[in-house]
Amino acid sequence: MESNRAYHYLFKYVFLAVGLLIAIVPVISFVFPDSVEINGETGSADFTTTIIMGLLGLIAILVFFIIKDKFAIVELKDQTITIKQDGVERTLNWLDVDSVSQIQFVQPPLYKLKTKDSDETIWFNTEPQYISINGFTSDLSEMGELIAKKKRELGL
Repeated sequence: MESNRAYHYLFKYVFLAVGLLIAIVPVISFVFPDSVEINGETGSADFTTTIIMGLLGLIAILVFFIIKDKFAIVELKDQTITIKQDGVERTLNWLDVDSVSQIQFVQPPLYKLKTKDSDETIWFNTEPQYISINGFTSDLSEMGELIAKKKRELGL
């Protein structure tokens, strides 16, 4: 069982895409006022709006650079875990896992994994098979079931 690649890339690059969009649209509106329509009227955004939106876009882009290296594609088997991150693949045993837990309020399910040999936290997703009630997400995928089974067995 392996992480869903489409959602892996979506999670990894969403802040970059949103940040660029938030930063570029007001600048285009300010430079080319007739090319953007705001509230049904053609015209540029004022300078304050352009600066605020640019800063919000910059913050989203900075968040992307902070979290982009945390995402990995993880393949889970009954005895081993294979982590594919930044072109490097490493295999470890379930006994080397310090903790694994689901990050709530994120859909599809996103997990964080911490190993005993590293202080680094790895984020990975499963297949988009889940139930969400009031933001709390329950993973129904095979990968989620294996994680729950291993957490019970190993006391993670």
